[in-house]
Amino acid sequence: MRIPTSPVVLIGNYLADRQFSMQLYSRMLEQNLKAADVNVTHITPSVSLGRLNPKNKWLGYIDKLLLFPLQLKNRLNSIDSINKKVCILHVCDHSNSPLLKVAKGRKSLLTCHDLIAIRAALGEFQGEQIKWSGKILQNHIRKAIPQATRIACVSSTTEQDLHRIHPSTRNMTKVVHNGFNSNYKRQSREKAEEKVKHLDLPITAKLILHVGNNAWYKNRLGVLKIFNAFLGLHNNRNVCLILAGPELDKTQIDFARTHRIEKNIQCTGSINSEQLEALYSIADVFLFPSRHEGFGWPPLEAQSTECPVVASHNGSLAETLGDSGLTANWNDTVTHSKNIQRVLSDSKLRNSLVSKGLLNANRFSSGAMTKAFCQIYCEMEELNTTKTR
Repeated sequence: MRIPTSPVVLIGNYLADRQFSMQLYSRMLEQNLKAADVNVTHITPSVSLGRLNPKNKWLGYIDKLLLFPLQLKNRLNSIDSINKKVCILHVCDHSNSPLLKVAKGRKSLLTCHDLIAIRAALGEFQGEQIKWSGKILQNHIRKAIPQATRIACVSSTTEQDLHRIHPSTRNMTKVVHNGFNSNYKRQSREKAEEKVKHLDLPITAKLILHVGNNAWYKNRLGVLKIFNAFLGLHNNRNVCLILAGPELDKTQIDFARTHRIEKNIQCTGSINSEQLEALYSIADVFLFPSRHEGFGWPPLEAQSTECPVVASHNGSLAETLGDSGLTANWNDTVTHSKNIQRVLSDSKLRNSLVSKGLLNANRFSSGAMTKAFCQIYCEMEELNTTKTR
């Protein structure tokens, strides 16, 4: 594996935003690059004004977009001086693309995870209303993306969306799949139940698990509709839908009450990675009918713990899952409910999905991701060399 000689500076996310998956991504990349002997520094915006009122997003914007660029400029100059070589700037989340302006004479790489928010602001998702402030912010983010020297897209779906929205980026991108950032393994029933005993789950019931928040593209209401349709197919009502995430919103509560399924639903609230691993291990089916995904971690986590997956084939999920799960369109309630029934009633199918799932999850390694990024860094160094001749 080629190793860049230039120092690499990773820009992570603002901690007060609590974007845990993005924080995990940049830290995982830092650890893997260090293990590969890359000279790497990880920097995140300081939470300054945001401390005064964590719920005030505008204070966070001042921290991220006004104060941090000044701090970052000084930090990059210091890193250059210490190493006596110009560093490569890697912004690890495209939502921080406005920070690319700080790079100036340096080469910069941007990781683009998905264009969901940008596409929603452009009106590409029917029925989704974005506030004027959100449209302004996403327009700012969208316009800054082409300032990068190179762009790494986490899936071909994300790359295609970017090329359509920004045709000028066609020769700037490369697909770098996320490395699987967990060591989830199937736990014994006894150990798994012990880790989640505080949830008081109906352990004797068939358990259908979903992981996600109330963001519109996660299609949580669709999860409830599928579960309701499944109960119509399933004679035994001793079934529980576990929602690993926040409590139901008003629309979801109204649906559950109207269809009298609220007693069969349990939300976990905030849980740690060990508890999530335990839920995957005891679940009979993992349900993930997202409307769109840029990559899609949860189905891979489920597969690594030998839990069969029923999911949508929208966004990147067709790419990341292939034929390792039972898939249908995100709003195909009938097919998803029938697929759940198939998994629960057909042991041969279930075993096949478990085997395919394990093989599929193993396709996405942190080693391959690290190697791909090192290659991009080296190619960017050569661009530097070419320009100085």
